[in-house]
Amino acid sequence: MPPSDPFVSDLVRDSKIDTEVLGTCTKHVFYDSGPSAKERRVRREERWLRAAFLGQGAYGTVYLERFDHQQVKRLRAVKEVKKCVVPGEELDYIRELEAIVKFSNPKYAHCFVRSDGWYELDDSVFITMEYLENGDLQKHLMKPLPESEARQITAQVREGLEYMHDNGFVHRDLKPGNIMVVTCRPEWFVKIADFGISKRRQQDVTTLHTMQRGTFGFAAPEALGFSKDGSVGSYTFSVDMWSLGAVAYKILTSTMAFENVAELFKYGFGMNSFPLKPLEEHGVSQSGQDFMIKLMSPAPENRPSASEAANHEWMSMAFDSVPVDSSQA
Repeated sequence: MPPSDPFVSDLVRDSKIDTEVLGTCTKHVFYDSGPSAKERRVRREERWLRAAFLGQGAYGTVYLERFDHQQVKRLRAVKEVKKCVVPGEELDYIRELEAIVKFSNPKYAHCFVRSDGWYELDDSVFITMEYLENGDLQKHLMKPLPESEARQITAQVREGLEYMHDNGFVHRDLKPGNIMVVTCRPEWFVKIADFGISKRRQQDVTTLHTMQRGTFGFAAPEALGFSKDGSVGSYTFSVDMWSLGAVAYKILTSTMAFENVAELFKYGFGMNSFPLKPLEEHGVSQSGQDFMIKLMSPAPENRPSASEAANHEWMSMAFDSVPVDSSQA
């Protein structure tokens, strides 16, 4: 990352870790300050060893690393993002760093996976993240979850989206695989992760344009080019609201609302109605069905915002059952 790059925020620069990679060992150097003059600036090293491969997505590979020194034992996840995925086209990883650093502030700890910093080599950027042993939500959706549990999870993700949107960020790839599980049933505690294609909206721009469009099954029709005005990849915050509805649908039914492009196309252009049958077959309440119909409206302007969604009847039922992060009290 060029140090003079005007598009890199001070927060991103300050979160970069002084690092040297020695084979499978990563050495970080920190400087601490103690109470005496002799401890004013004390050099400290941490050596992390790569322990396992955790997973791979379109925008990065995630590894498990361990720190084992005397009586201190810690684990972390590290995401490697290649700076250049397609020859001649460098990936804009700065926007992911901006989102990660912003939402690693302690006041957002109950909604987002925390990062302790990042470092880079010639061809890759590495983002350190808290390790959550329960993995992502996708691994817990082998069968439908009870509606009360689905509502818990959806309410927590909605809250995270409200923070993102209030700060000008659009996630653009919300899906079960990007929702990490802190604790499982009966009281779910989840956090949003992976800002790989997130984007910060400029104040004078009403939509975003990109060729990175999220994941089919959870991406809004307009993100895939299925919009009546013919625009391709034109985004507002409403793309995340569609994805939230699609995630809730998946949690409740273990199926996608739209299994193929043709079904989504027909719904997006008003040729098919919303697929309510799977929701009805799984006993989802009228309130729950209405929530998903509203979030997954084919017209982006008709979807509620993240803050408006909090006032829906289905969400109001979740407030008393959402686990509280005691560190935020």
